[in-house]
Amino acid sequence: MSLQEETILQFAPWESFVSPTFWHKLAEVKLDHDRLSDTKRSISGHYTNRNASGCLLEVDYTAYNRSAQPPKFSHAAVGTIYNKNTIEEFKALDKVALLADEGKELVADMRSGRVLGDPSLLARFFVLSFADLKCHSYYYWFAFPCPLTPTLKLQGGVQKLRDVPNSQKYTQALKALPAESQAFFILYVNEKENVCEARQLNSLDEKDVEHYYFGFADPSEYDHPAWLMRNYAAWLLNHCPTFVGKKLRFLGLRFNQKMQVDDSRIWEVIQTEGCDLADTMELKFVGWEANKNGKMGPRMVCMRDSMDPAKLAENSVNLNLKLMKWRLVPDLNLEIISQTKCLLFGAGTLGCAVARNLLSWGFKHITLMDNGKVGFSNPVRQNLYTHADAVAGNRMKATTAAERLREINPSAETVGHVLEIPMPGHTIGDSLRAQTEEHLNLIEKAVRDHDVVFLLTDSRESRWLPTLLGAAFKKVVINAALGFDSYLVMRHGSTRDDSGDGGQEIEGLKCIRGSQLGCYFCNDVTAPGNSLKDRTLDQQCTVTRPGVSNIAASYAVELLVALLQHPLRDQAPAYYAQSGKPEEADGKVPEGLLGILPHSVRGMLCNYENILPATQKFAQCIACSKPVLDAFRSDGHSFLFKTFETAKYLEDLTGISEFTRLNSEIIDFDDDEFDMSEEDED
Repeated sequence: MSLQEETILQFAPWESFVSPTFWHKLAEVKLDHDRLSDTKRSISGHYTNRNASGCLLEVDYTAYNRSAQPPKFSHAAVGTIYNKNTIEEFKALDKVALLADEGKELVADMRSGRVLGDPSLLARFFVLSFADLKCHSYYYWFAFPCPLTPTLKLQGGVQKLRDVPNSQKYTQALKALPAESQAFFILYVNEKENVCEARQLNSLDEKDVEHYYFGFADPSEYDHPAWLMRNYAAWLLNHCPTFVGKKLRFLGLRFNQKMQVDDSRIWEVIQTEGCDLADTMELKFVGWEANKNGKMGPRMVCMRDSMDPAKLAENSVNLNLKLMKWRLVPDLNLEIISQTKCLLFGAGTLGCAVARNLLSWGFKHITLMDNGKVGFSNPVRQNLYTHADAVAGNRMKATTAAERLREINPSAETVGHVLEIPMPGHTIGDSLRAQTEEHLNLIEKAVRDHDVVFLLTDSRESRWLPTLLGAAFKKVVINAALGFDSYLVMRHGSTRDDSGDGGQEIEGLKCIRGSQLGCYFCNDVTAPGNSLKDRTLDQQCTVTRPGVSNIAASYAVELLVALLQHPLRDQAPAYYAQSGKPEEADGKVPEGLLGILPHSVRGMLCNYENILPATQKFAQCIACSKPVLDAFRSDGHSFLFKTFETAKYLEDLTGISEFTRLNSEIIDFDDDEFDMSEEDED
């Protein structure tokens, strides 16, 4: 081989990747355990050779766990941290001496035989750090010690495994190697005996060197091998001095995303000079990591945004959501969730549960409206109130709930308004007219300023005004209503000008466009009246099985999130089975990012069953029909006060009062005269 074909082998240097959780844990260890002690502490790291990017060595909070296992498709690295008490000690420490001390420990492991028992000792690193816990700033410098040995000379070019003759045999042998043995191993290839097998490193026999590929998990993405091969070669040449002057083949095992090894690299190298690792006094070491500017020096990271209590709380509540984006729902739009403003009418059992679920999903803008006080019966069912609130006697639900939400998540922007929701059929006297006008102005402004309106009140008529305003101001409206052991959760049809999607033609299914979906009142043929008049206590209160409210609240929030993630949002169509058999729609309904987006969810706890009906808008609806919206836009509060005086005004306006004549025209059928047998249907 000519001199021109012989080049010095270069190595891809390690790049440290420090998870914020590493600093979180370091702060905990320093405050609760180490205190003033700056004694070195053993840590661990890991690296991956699957679809590797750069040549990364990662540390996270598990680094301090002595029994921690590396993540799947990763391999362990052995490390140490020197966390100094002051920035002056950090700066004054002799970096050359520290690198030499760590390097000598590495050499000692090489010469003692410990590496054969634990090859991960070759993946060595340490961290010099100073933690400024007051300012949440961390100064650190990684090093990956390696003895300065004679250069390895590359014989020929770098070869990919796929280009090796009979590479299929190599691939089969490598795939048979257990994952825990892939960090460092030997691939034995004997063409004459037709043997190709991966072996443990401790099976090394100097006489078989011509049949060996010295394999290692290579985290490099370049043609150059990772830095850890430098320690691997130094150990081999020290452990087997006869290898000096001989050609050695190294196999950098690399997996792609599909766990294929075709892109693994092979380097044939030779070291012509020996190196006595026993002479540690003369031995030099290298390995300090360059900073982001490419210079030899430490780095600094400010963790104030993640470790200050207020900021830490904000980031922590989003941890579960951000983890969803890693693998489960990469396209999940968290920004639209955090920016969406939600207005909750009702701060009772449903309101509290919905508010808590909104926080869990990362909603930060929540406004509650309610006129009730916290009573002694509330805290056990309404999870934002305590017994102390009831004892106080003057704690209003809306403001107390808003305060509790901020205590749970300090970054949430929550407001509570104490007011009465004017209702059809609830006459307003002259003495209350000015207050009602004030409340109407506040309610209208709130609906205008928010993106989503939740209807969570405990009477039918109290939902009428928010339904009307939601339709008039083209807002997303989510309704949740409870029975004793049943619930209804629905999204109101869109009133935006967009044409929306006509939907897909699917056999057996009926599609209703988002703009044609009905509201809570579209199935009624009477206007809401005073539901509290002439009612006993059990009829005035919302008496339900305790679990019903939590189920309904969860569905309400999940329905909103699914709607926000749908490309058509409130214009998304809904589907239902034309036969009336819900099971016929299974697997046919088109899905959005988070699954199907129904119009409504009706559930019963008596049989633990849900159905997903969809209904069209009613042209004479007393809340969202054109005559009602036109009257409101034309006459404003004057129109509203007419409806508050008597609900019959709405019936006359929409024409549904004509339906009253049906009361005298109902036809009674005898069972014998009205037989709908299956044979007749066929």
